[in-house]
Amino acid sequence: MGLKHIKLPSAEVEFSGSNIAVRGLSLDDVAYLVRQHQKSLETLYNEFQAVGDLSASGAMAFVGPLVERTPQLAADIIACGAGDHEDAGIARTLPFPVQVELLEHIIRLTFSSEGGPKKLLETVVRLTEGTTALVDTLKA
Repeated sequence: MGLKHIKLPSAEVEFSGSNIAVRGLSLDDVAYLVRQHQKSLETLYNEFQAVGDLSASGAMAFVGPLVERTPQLAADIIACGAGDHEDAGIARTLPFPVQVELLEHIIRLTFSSEGGPKKLLETVVRLTEGTTALVDTLKA
């Protein structure tokens, strides 16, 4: 059985008479988000680590602050989860409750497929450290 037979888990949120379908984030999505939002992701990771609740429910506690403090990162996450990071401008204009619901679905789907928040955050940190080292090397 190959990849063609895989049906990616998804969730839908109703908005304005239509449904917005989202999926968990892929490695490409995470790499894109790291390139665009390295500092914000490092800050969120440190805050998440400080809380010490590395469960999916612990991650959900960060959805509201994510949208409030880093609205572009939140919009980029939504756009990636919906399948096209170029739609972040549209994602950013969605009402706050819709954004929060979409982010909750994306986080749940990402964590369930990646082994939980701790594993995903470790991957993000490795990517961030690799990006920082690469940039430092290129500057030298």
